[in-house]
Amino acid sequence: MASNAKPFSGYIPGIDGLRAVAVLSVLLFHMREHFLPGGFAGVDVFFVISGYVVSASLAHRPAERLGNFLLGFYTRRIVRIFPALLLCVLVTGIATALVVPQSWLSDTTSKTGLAAVFGLSNIALIKYSDGYFGARADFNPFTHTWSLAVEEQFYLIFPLMFYAWSHYRAVGGTTGKLARFMLPAALLVSLAYCAYQTSARADFAYYLLPSRFWELACGAMLFRLHDAGRCLPGSPRQSGILLTVGGLLIGLAFAWADTKAFPFPWAIPAVLGSMLVISGSVGDVACRSLPVALMGSRPMIYLGKISYSLYLWHWPVLVLLRWTTGLDSAIALLMAAGMSFALAVFSYHWVEQGSWWRRRIVGWKPGRTAVCGVAFVLLCAVCLHVVQRSQSQISLSATRDEKTWYPKPWPSNPPVVPVAGELAGRKIFVWGDSHAGAYSTMLQMMKERTGLEVISIWQGGCPVAGLGTSKCKPQTSETISTIKSKAAAGDLVFLASLRVPRLADQWEVFTTPTIVAPNPALDEGRLKSLREADELVTTLEKAGLRVIIDAPKPVFKSPPFRCSDSFNDGNPVCAAGFEVERAYLESHRKPVVDALKQLRASHPALVVWDPFPVLCPGSTCSAFDGFKPLFFDGDHLSAYGNRVLYPSFLDLVTSTVRDGGARMH
Repeated sequence: MASNAKPFSGYIPGIDGLRAVAVLSVLLFHMREHFLPGGFAGVDVFFVISGYVVSASLAHRPAERLGNFLLGFYTRRIVRIFPALLLCVLVTGIATALVVPQSWLSDTTSKTGLAAVFGLSNIALIKYSDGYFGARADFNPFTHTWSLAVEEQFYLIFPLMFYAWSHYRAVGGTTGKLARFMLPAALLVSLAYCAYQTSARADFAYYLLPSRFWELACGAMLFRLHDAGRCLPGSPRQSGILLTVGGLLIGLAFAWADTKAFPFPWAIPAVLGSMLVISGSVGDVACRSLPVALMGSRPMIYLGKISYSLYLWHWPVLVLLRWTTGLDSAIALLMAAGMSFALAVFSYHWVEQGSWWRRRIVGWKPGRTAVCGVAFVLLCAVCLHVVQRSQSQISLSATRDEKTWYPKPWPSNPPVVPVAGELAGRKIFVWGDSHAGAYSTMLQMMKERTGLEVISIWQGGCPVAGLGTSKCKPQTSETISTIKSKAAAGDLVFLASLRVPRLADQWEVFTTPTIVAPNPALDEGRLKSLREADELVTTLEKAGLRVIIDAPKPVFKSPPFRCSDSFNDGNPVCAAGFEVERAYLESHRKPVVDALKQLRASHPALVVWDPFPVLCPGSTCSAFDGFKPLFFDGDHLSAYGNRVLYPSFLDLVTSTVRDGGARMH
C-alpha cells in the first residue's frame, strides 16, 4: 500500500455498508441460529466501526480545553444514542408488562431493562441471568442492549485517552510516550484478559468492557494509522483486495464462530476483517474500487443508516413474538422481520433524525443539552420503573390474578385467628428445591390457621433426597446444623423436591422418550440418592425430628402460565396440551415410589405424603381444575393447587404429630 495515499476525510459510504452487513448478520442469527451460526459476531464488527468513527469525530473537533472537549463529546453521544434507545426501552417495557407473565423465565427482564437506561445492562445480565446463550437470555427483550452498554462504558474512558494522544503525542519524554502508547498498551492488556476470561469466566469475557475494549481500540488504532496516511490503499486494485480479504475473514467468523471459544479467539477474524474492509473503503482511490461501490450502494447505505434502530428493535420484536405467537413458522419469521424493519425506519426518520426535536435544541449550549439529556434519562427510568411495578394491574395475561397463579405465602384477608391445637408452637422445616418453595401458599395457610411455625430452606435446582436425580448433594452440614440449632424434639422436617424428570421446561417441550424407559444413568443416580437420603433421614431422626417426604406429583408437557391467553395459546410450546394419562405418569414416577418404599422399610417413622391422588383423581391428569390452574408451569404448583392440597397436608401433619406413626398418605 502506498505510503503517500491520502485519507478520505469526508463521508465514507463503505462504513455504512459494513454496518448493514453487521446488523443483517445479527438479525439472521437471532431469527434462526442455523441461518448464520456465527452471526452474533456482527456485534464485533460494530465495535470496530464504533472505535474508528468516534475517533474520527473527535479528531475533526477544533482544539478545546479538556472540560469543553469532554462536555461536547458526551453531549453529542447523548443526542446520538439516547432518544432512540429510551423510546425502544420504554415501549418494550410497556409491551412486556402487558403480555409477558412473571416467572423464573422472565425474572431478569425488568432488572435488565432498567439497567439498560443507564448503560449497565451488561452488568445486570451477568448478575441476574445465565449467559448470552442461556434460556432466559432468549426470553429477555433487553438482552441485546449489553453491547450498547459496552460502548457507553467505552465512551467514559476513551475520550480521555484520545485527548492525551491528540495533545501530547508530539511532546518528548515520558509524557509523549504515555500519550502515544496508552491505547495500544490497553489494547494488548484487554486482548490478553479476553483470552484468559473466555475459558475462566465466559460471561465476563462476553459481556464486560475489559474483555471487549481491544475490539473498539482496534478501530481507534486504525484511525490513528489512517490519520498518519498509513495502511491506506494506493490503488483501486489494493482497495478491492483489502475488501475481499476482509470480507472473507468476516464471513469466516459468521459461518464458523464457536460460542464456546468466543470472544477469544473467534472474535479476531471479525475484528481483523472489519479493519481491512474499513481500510479498503477509505482513501482517495477507494471510491473507484468495484467492491467499495457495492458496499456503498444505495440499499447498503440505507441499511447502514438505519442499522442502529434496526439493532434496537429487532430483538424485542423477536422476543415478544417468542412469548406470544411463537417463532417456529416461516410466516412468523417474515412477520418479525417486517415489523423490525418498519419500526427501524420509523425510529430512524422520526427519532434519530427527527427534526421535530432536533430543531428545538439548535443553538443550545452543550451544558444545557447535557443537563436536559440526563434529566430525560432519569424521567424515563422512573416511568419504566412505574410500569414494571404496575404489571399486575395492567397485564393482559390471566396470570394477573396473582393469588390464583403464584404460590407465594399470601396472607389471609381478613386475617385468620389460629385455632389452638396440637400444632400450635411447633416448627416445620421445609427443605428442598424450588418445589419446596412452590408449597408456600399451603404452608402460609397452615401457619395462620394452626399456629405452626414454618421455616423454609430451599434452593432452586438442588433437590433434597432427590431419589430420581443426583444433581446436587442432598444435604449440607450447614443446613443440618441450622435445623438442629432451631428445632426441638418432635418438630417436623418436610423434604420437598421434584424427584422425577420433567416432561417440559418453561421454554421448551422435551421430545426424548427417556422418562419411562429404563435408563442406567438414572438408575445409578437413584441408588446414590437413595443412600444419601437414608443418611439424611437417619441424621434427622437421631435429632428427635419427624421427617415427611413428598411423593412425585403429576408433571405436564405445556406450561399453563404461558398458554392461558388468547394471544399465546397458539404458541407451539402449548401444542402438547395440559392433560396426560394417569397410567403414563404412574409409570413415570414408579422408580421413585419404589425407592420411597425402600426408604420407609429402613425408617418406620418416616412419613410419605402423596399429593398425586388429590391432584389427579381420575384416569387423566390435568393441569387445570375446570378453569383454575393446579399448576403454574409443567411441574410447579400454582397457588390454587396449594389450596386444593391444604386439607390433605393438614391431615397428614396433624396425624403425624398426634401419633407419630409411619404412613403413606
